[in-house]
Order: sequence, then structure tokens, then C-alpha cells
Amino acid sequence: METTTKAYIYNRKDGGTTFCYGKLLRDSNLYVTCDDEYYDGIVDDNEHTTWHAVCAHLETFYNTQIEEISAI
Repeated sequence: METTTKAYIYNRKDGGTTFCYGKLLRDSNLYVTCDDEYYDGIVDDNEHTTWHAVCAHLETFYNTQIEEISAI
């Protein structure tokens, strides 16, 4: 069984932390887990190549309280 380790830790503007898992590729789909599970979901139009860029973009345009992001 493969264990996924944290690939990146992003410090959010609200003081919280977003943990990123998996190998990020330009065309990776992303599973997003938010503080409010209503906003959990899949991002399928990722064009960013760094976890920092993904987190900053999603924090600005999707949800400010993303707890985890996994590349799938």
C-alpha cells in the first residue's frame, strides 16, 4: 500500500494551514477538502505547476479555508 506524504504546506491569509499531497502535474486533477464540507470537490482545470501557485489561486478564487488538496 502506497502512503502519500505531504508535498507542501501552505500558510493561508486567515492564519490556517493547507496541506498538499501527491505529485503535482500541469494537468493534474485536484481533490479539495475545505473547512466547510459543502465546498469539497474536484478541480479539473488546473494549469499551475507549483503547490504554492495552486493554493494561492484557489484561496483567491474558490475558498479561503481549504484544509487539504490532493493531486489525483
